[in-house]
Amino acid sequence: MPDSLQPKKILVVDDNEVNRYTLAKMLKSRGAEVLHAASGAQGIESAKESPDVALVDIHLPDMTGYEMLDQLRKKEEGANLPVVLMSATEPAPHARSAAMALGVHSFLTLPVVSEDLWIVIEATLHRQKRRA
Repeated sequence: MPDSLQPKKILVVDDNEVNRYTLAKMLKSRGAEVLHAASGAQGIESAKESPDVALVDIHLPDMTGYEMLDQLRKKEEGANLPVVLMSATEPAPHARSAAMALGVHSFLTLPVVSEDLWIVIEATLHRQKRRA
């Protein structure tokens, strides 16, 4: 991947501490800085730190990933942030459509292997670059 698309800062929003730790370990092994958030509200606040991409769990304790994304899109720092939604279960087709309308770039089913994670992140950043 060209260096200009190499993610340097990635926001991981997941209330499951094991998931956050596992994802952070995979991301850090590729040289990325990882921002952590355990709730939607924390994720929205962490978006102020200008991550290159956000990985957001669909099931958060204070709101859904969809609700977080909806709120994030209304803020300057989140309006164009590339977002990948994550879940341990495959989202329903109607949920995927709603997410795409909110600007979700991709979905990940957890657990994920490192190589798949990077393929999705790279594709997300390429798609964002084409949109810009």
